[in-house]
Amino acid sequence: MADAKSILIIDDDETLCTALEAKFGSMGYTVTISKDGADGIEALQNTKFDVVITDLHMPNMNGFSVLEKVPDTQNADVPVYVITNLGSGQHCEKAVKLGAKKCFVKSLISLRDVVETINKAV
Repeated sequence: MADAKSILIIDDDETLCTALEAKFGSMGYTVTISKDGADGIEALQNTKFDVVITDLHMPNMNGFSVLEKVPDTQNADVPVYVITNLGSGQHCEKAVKLGAKKCFVKSLISLRDVVETINKAV
């Protein structure tokens, strides 16, 4: 049997984290949750992941800083997806320029669509 795929979710929204953990966990993923960008970068330095999901607006270190620091971790080539409440196109555009594979605006997409998109890509 192949090893389970691992996902790191970096977000301070506990409800979203719980929902994503349940969805990805039911699909066989090993899920790690970090509540802010600083904890997320620490996890990225210590553990290898198959995919990362991050919010943009968080305490201690925002998602833009996370995107800037990912290349300096052992997960430099891991796809990073952004899920944010910041609905401005310029925020998603900046995230993609910093290396995000895709940016989802929470109010414009269903959780199921996010999970399906990421699962197909991994």
